[in-house]
Amino acid sequence: MKKYYIIFLSVLILSCEDIITPDLPSNDPILVVDAWINNLEKDQVIKLSESQNYLDSSTPIPVVGASVFVYDENQNQFTFTEVDDGEYIWSPDSITKNIGEVGTKFYLSVTLQSDGINILSESQLNRTSKIDSVNFVRGQVPEGSYYAEFWSREEEGPGDAYWIKSYINGELQTGLQDIITCIDAGASSEGAIIDGIPFIPPIRRGLTKFDSDDEGNFLSPFMKGDSLYVEIHSVTFEAFDFLNKTAIQINRPGGFSELFAVSLSNVPTNLLVTNISDNSINSNYSVVGFFNVSSVHGMGNTLDEEEIEKIELYNREW
Repeated sequence: MKKYYIIFLSVLILSCEDIITPDLPSNDPILVVDAWINNLEKDQVIKLSESQNYLDSSTPIPVVGASVFVYDENQNQFTFTEVDDGEYIWSPDSITKNIGEVGTKFYLSVTLQSDGINILSESQLNRTSKIDSVNFVRGQVPEGSYYAEFWSREEEGPGDAYWIKSYINGELQTGLQDIITCIDAGASSEGAIIDGIPFIPPIRRGLTKFDSDDEGNFLSPFMKGDSLYVEIHSVTFEAFDFLNKTAIQINRPGGFSELFAVSLSNVPTNLLVTNISDNSINSNYSVVGFFNVSSVHGMGNTLDEEEIEKIELYNREW
């Protein structure tokens, strides 16, 4: 009996190595609205595209010919002009240097005449926290390595939500672990209050990514000559929730653990679809994405010779 059991187990293990190609159903494309804008004095971009099937890695199809504008509660209107296919841009000028002030409520309108629909949303421009410094720190593993952190004291008063973004050598970091969000100085959900203090270590050091080589040896997250720029974006609580749920959907570990993972689904949106003809809600027209207006504060540093000397001097003093 033992012999037969071993044979059965061997066959079972081998059978698990068979590669299968499931016949996945394809769905009609869904409109994707990427409307994350801010009050920095630079071009603001809203992108419209069509969703793709799960295994499709091709470039998203842009949605052209839409009428896109944002207006605030004071009836100031910002027209987003289609500069490239699916890319709608508003540019500041000498009179209007940015999109608005903290505390202002904004409204999005995207009109697709060909589909007879209008997409509406709203967002409030909330305050953000100012960065005091971006520092490189000498690490112990491996010897001579460097990691980075930013320092900022979160504003007093509970309920602020943030999205921390980082640019390494001028390139925005867009990996799964680069979605760094928090409520106040480090809470992961509404209700827990960590307020009016410096951002906690998992947040302020979250922009440091650790990696290893093919032999499993740890690599220094930053090398001499690397630059790091950090931005703190204010977001609404609804946007904070959207980002966290998006991260869950992206994080698909595969294998046996998928049995216990959250099922794939579209992340809830703050976009509302109405019919142009009578302004009634159109529940049959699907749209995904999000609209948020952020206030931003950023600061950077470079791991150059001068910065390394400061680090060495600090270590010797301690």
